[in-house]
This record gives sequence, C-alpha cells and structure tokens, in this order.
Amino acid sequence: MGIALPLLSGCSLIQGVLEGPTPETPSRETPPAPEAPPEFVPGGTAEQNLPYFTEVLRAYAASTQPIEGQPVVDAVADAGFDRAAMQVSFDRTQTGLVADSIYVSVRIGGDCLIGQLVSEDRSFVAQNEPAVGPNKDICLIGKTRPIDW
Repeated sequence: MGIALPLLSGCSLIQGVLEGPTPETPSRETPPAPEAPPEFVPGGTAEQNLPYFTEVLRAYAASTQPIEGQPVVDAVADAGFDRAAMQVSFDRTQTGLVADSIYVSVRIGGDCLIGQLVSEDRSFVAQNEPAVGPNKDICLIGKTRPIDW
C-alpha cells in the first residue's frame, strides 16, 4: 500500500497539470490574390519567386486534388520549381492518422520557399525563410518524405 499511495498522488498531480485553459489556434489569413498574375523567375531568388509560389499553392488549394505530398510536389515542380531542391512532409502521422497539413519547401540558394496546405479547410500559407542546419541547406526540420517518384 505504501507504493500505491505515491503513484496515486502522482496521478492527481498530473491530472491537475492537464486541467487548465485550452489554447486557441491563431486564425490563418490566406494571402490576398495579386492584381496581376505573378510569373516564375528562372534563376531568381526565393524572394522574387515567392509571389509565384504563393499562387501555385493558391491554385492547388482551390482544386479538388488531395492534400497529399506527391500531388503537391508534382504541382510545384510542374510550375517550374526544381524537384531536387524540394522537401515534403509525410501524408500520415507516425500513428497512421491522416496528416492535418502538408508542408512543402523549395530551397533556392540560402533561402527557402515554405508552404503549408491544411487538409481540413484547404487553407494555405506561403513564406520565404532562411535555410537552416549546419550547412544552411535544410528547409523543413525533422524527417521528411523522400521525393522518389
């Protein structure tokens, strides 16, 4: 019984920690559509190509294509971006559930175009961020899906 008591009191401590306010998810603002359609800038910087990358994701989000890595990568590559410079997240979580969102990136020099497509409402965001890692050549941190198709 002496052992059971500390375990039970530990459980009540955990329960007290888990109770509390529920964080709210910040609202996402879909980037406004540009007045004139942006164009791909071959050999351009990530900053120069961000408007075009954003429009590629906007078109994909508005389509009926599934929010999955392979078709997202294919759409970005078909738009002119280098598939070899891309990273994409997995379609499923480690527990086998459908991923809430798909992340796709394209490294251009020392910068990254990073996009997120949300499965639930097909919203998206796109941004330009510096590459990370010891060699400054990684856009998405963690294990990503091999782009081998």
